[in-house]
Amino acid sequence: MEHSLVYMSKADPLVSNKELQRILKESIQWNTDHGITGMLIYVEGLFASLEERSINSSVTGRFMQVLEGSKQEVDDIFSKIKLDKRHTNIVVLQREDKKFRDFENWWMGFQSFTLEEYSTLPGFFNLDSSFIDFAAEQSENRPLQFLKSFYQRGLQEDSIFGNKNDQ
Repeated sequence: MEHSLVYMSKADPLVSNKELQRILKESIQWNTDHGITGMLIYVEGLFASLEERSINSSVTGRFMQVLEGSKQEVDDIFSKIKLDKRHTNIVVLQREDKKFRDFENWWMGFQSFTLEEYSTLPGFFNLDSSFIDFAAEQSENRPLQFLKSFYQRGLQEDSIFGNKNDQ
């Protein structure tokens, strides 16, 4: 039985391209050693805050990730992520046991976007607090479907890190 976890978090502080490359290199090594597969998206932009009834005046980042593997391995890496100071406001969007992996050929798929680029993608949804409140009421997991769309389209090699077929 496989286990899958989808979460979203705020990036604090913003993550540079160099830092994203380092995160991906470390993630691929960890995932390869521990049998984890998945996809990570990083989006930067001005996000609305319904609690404050405003739009942030500075650019902030969001992570959205799916992790797949044994329950123990997924729990172990997610525990490390929760301790990582670059992640704040971590919200689990889905956690479930599955018969099959959705990202079986990717140690870690990855894509980075500006909010403007992200908002033009098929399957786009808000990455602010309004989505999190709305997502709890939905039977369909839009973040997982969105992440799977990258896998199904098979992004080019320069956008994906950790494709199992490249090793």
